[in-house]
Amino acid sequence: MASSKKWVAVTATDDFPVALAPVRLAVKGVAPLRVVPLPFSPLSPTEETHFAGLLKGAAGMLLRPGYVTRTLLDQLPDLRVVAVHGAGVDQVDVDACTERGVLVTNAPGANADAVTEMVIALMISLARRLPESAARVRTERVWGEARHTGGELRGKTLGLIGLGQIGRRVAGIATAIGMNIRAHDPALTAAEIRARGAKPSSLDALLAGSDFISLHAPHIPATHHIINQKSISKMKKGAYLINAARGPLVDETALAAALKRGRLGGAALDVLEGEPPDPSSAIFDAPNIILTPHMAGSTVECLDTIARVAAEDIARVLQGKRPKHPVNGLGR
Repeated sequence: MASSKKWVAVTATDDFPVALAPVRLAVKGVAPLRVVPLPFSPLSPTEETHFAGLLKGAAGMLLRPGYVTRTLLDQLPDLRVVAVHGAGVDQVDVDACTERGVLVTNAPGANADAVTEMVIALMISLARRLPESAARVRTERVWGEARHTGGELRGKTLGLIGLGQIGRRVAGIATAIGMNIRAHDPALTAAEIRARGAKPSSLDALLAGSDFISLHAPHIPATHHIINQKSISKMKKGAYLINAARGPLVDETALAAALKRGRLGGAALDVLEGEPPDPSSAIFDAPNIILTPHMAGSTVECLDTIARVAAEDIARVLQGKRPKHPVNGLGR
């Protein structure tokens, strides 16, 4: 029989922290809070049983690291809501949650400003060769600009694959810089894309005509490896790729090969196909690449906002109210 004493689990580790102050404030008077250091990796059956024991009795879960699987859910009969720490719900078997009456929520747009700033920073870093220039000065104590001459963003074409909350913000800043903006988003009409500050474009035309391509699409079957050997072959020679969305949007093997043969000018990836990534992935040996550890949405301000939004929906569900951001429809 399910326990009547409800509590809220927050999955957090040193590498994947959660801002606990806004969580405590949101669930104050609703349910006590416990931190469970769920790993951000698939669990063996033995490990899953161990962590199910730590999560036993939790009515709500604020999920940052970790995966909510069908077999884990079978061991958590008290669970009523999983609030994902962010917009993407790749970590959760949403169908299994729906079958068991577990509501899934997310925090759409809560990290939009932070990720937008990161995308612009990565574009500038690629264009101006900032990481390699800074590293050379630090390690070799050399000076002089000849080896560090890059290019400007003004006048270049930015292609956005996806024009949601982050994509439209990137478009606004890039327009202010003086870039020409194209966008491909099957979820929007041409008029809606224009209203968001971009020129509507087919995917092939965007690939062929963009100096910079930035990915802002969700990971669904239609977008899996949307950047692959075939699509890279259609890109402008010397173009740059930025991905701060979802790792599986990019075929890392194809991208690494394109960088090694000089087909592309460079790439910046804040997300990789496997997280934690495979250390033997070819992407780590590719030239002209910036790799950052899925940190685009990790700012003090962003972490506070995401934690608050997620925790407030947990509190609503445990109080019998409708959540603001349901994913699987149970709270609509």
